[in-house]
Amino acid sequence: MLSFLFVSKDNLEWPSLFRESIKRYGVKLWPLSSGREPHDEERKAFAGILVLGGDGTLLKAVPLAYKWGLPILGVNMGKFGFLTEVTLEELPLVLEKWLEGKITFEERSLLQVQYGEEKEVVLNEGAILKGPLGRIITLEIKIEGSDFLKVCGDGLIVSTPTGSTAYNLSAGGPVVHPRTEALLITPICAFRPPLKSLIIPDTFIIEVSLIEEEEEVVHLLLDGRKNWRLHQGKSIIFSKAPEKLKLIPSPTKSYLRILREKFNW
Repeated sequence: MLSFLFVSKDNLEWPSLFRESIKRYGVKLWPLSSGREPHDEERKAFAGILVLGGDGTLLKAVPLAYKWGLPILGVNMGKFGFLTEVTLEELPLVLEKWLEGKITFEERSLLQVQYGEEKEVVLNEGAILKGPLGRIITLEIKIEGSDFLKVCGDGLIVSTPTGSTAYNLSAGGPVVHPRTEALLITPICAFRPPLKSLIIPDTFIIEVSLIEEEEEVVHLLLDGRKNWRLHQGKSIIFSKAPEKLKLIPSPTKSYLRILREKFNW
């Protein structure tokens, strides 16, 4: 029997194929929406976290997966599904391989973000964004403790290779294979300097601070699930997280094939 912590997209009705697969392979689910987290002894019984939904639903499970050292099996019920690679049709094959001890994991680097006493781990990105007034903001970037550049524009994205196909790509950044050991810095609509993106080793520490603070509200959005208000003179520290996240890849398609199909290349 396989037991999973379970996260589902809000108000999602379970598809019949999902129900049949769970029943057929004797899978036991612990819904994290129940309001009670399992204690240490209970968690030892779980093989991982099963996510039924889209990439946004999977991102919600990342902090718990990291905290408890559990892999994530994402079953795609969303529109795009870069992170939730496994389709409903592939789920029986994945469960069968898991029961046979033949399951494979794909490790993904995570980004650790610290702002004062606050600290979070994200899979995709930390995005510094301006507020409702729409005024240009100025950010100072330091890399490895040394001044690097000042960016004037709408904001800045620091992402992992996994997150390169998310907000980073929408802002004009490059697609980077998730096995690449790198961090990406992508300004949002920067006019000074007119920089597109910078790719650096993931061993480097990035420090970003807000230069001017007037009436504009500036905030840091973490994987689309958490927001921090930013203030002048207080730096955000981006670095590679100490541990990696394990995801269950599609058993029939490679990352490059998924990439090609999603973008119709």
